[in-house]
Amino acid sequence: MRNAIDHSGRLSTLSPHERSGLIFAGGRATRLGGVNKALLEIGGRRIIDRILHALEPLVSESVLLTNDDSLRHFGSARLVFDPEPHAGVLPALLAGLDAAQGEMCLAVACDMPFVSRPLFEHMLGLDADVVIPRTEHGLEPMHAVYRRSTVKAAIEAALARGDRRMISYFSDVTVREVAQEEWAAVDPAGYAFFNVNTPADREEA
Repeated sequence: MRNAIDHSGRLSTLSPHERSGLIFAGGRATRLGGVNKALLEIGGRRIIDRILHALEPLVSESVLLTNDDSLRHFGSARLVFDPEPHAGVLPALLAGLDAAQGEMCLAVACDMPFVSRPLFEHMLGLDADVVIPRTEHGLEPMHAVYRRSTVKAAIEAALARGDRRMISYFSDVTVREVAQEEWAAVDPAGYAFFNVNTPADREEA
């Protein structure tokens, strides 16, 4: 096993053709009128459109992972239906990595209207299998970068032994945490990690 270590090398030579955007859009939000959060408008623009705009220069494809038929005809992203809806973050991430064509995958939740392109650009320059921010609330797996080949195999092994914890596979890959003092240099207020879960969140956004 490889221990989780911090690499200082750069991955900036990777072109967008070797990257995939993974957007995780689960079921409809009952607290927000039953509409899929990806389709909610913030500032006159749907969250999904905001995410795609942020990711577009960084990736060659965007994969929308969902179990919601309302997104079936969303044309600007490749739609992949989640084989295990509501099974948790780890199975969903595995499904996304399995569907991705790029080696480096940028993962985002569909309820994050302020995805930070500069933060992802910074994270893509860090050499690790998993590059993941840490906030006061803990790790942020849905604004993170994953190396498909190594992380997919490690997650498969974790799930095979019945371990569905988000960090269950970390001991088998290299992990680079992005601490607050680092990500705050490009996103001082931490808007990238803001989620719209309630009407109050939507109003705040």
